[in-house]
Amino acid sequence: MEVLFNEQDLVDSICIYTAVKERIEPQQVEVDLEFHPSLGLAASTSALGRTARLHEQDIIDAVAVYLQDYHQFVADHLQVNLSISEKDGFTASIQVLNN
Repeated sequence: MEVLFNEQDLVDSICIYTAVKERIEPQQVEVDLEFHPSLGLAASTSALGRTARLHEQDIIDAVAVYLQDYHQFVADHLQVNLSISEKDGFTASIQVLNN
């Protein structure tokens, strides 16, 4: 099975991931998705006056945590592929592996 995330789904996942780590509400987190040719996808978060930088693996982890906590997927059975295009912006294709 494949699950597709659009840019807003990615932002929501990062908000939840950051909120859990910081023990705050997801609504308190602001996210800015970025692409760097040498580093790949990244995100800057701002919450309660603090900023943090998430790299590609952190974003992948955020998607897995979101799908596990909110939709009962098994995080270890997810293969997350991030991408960016002019047409769709930031997206993710998540393959649900059977084990």
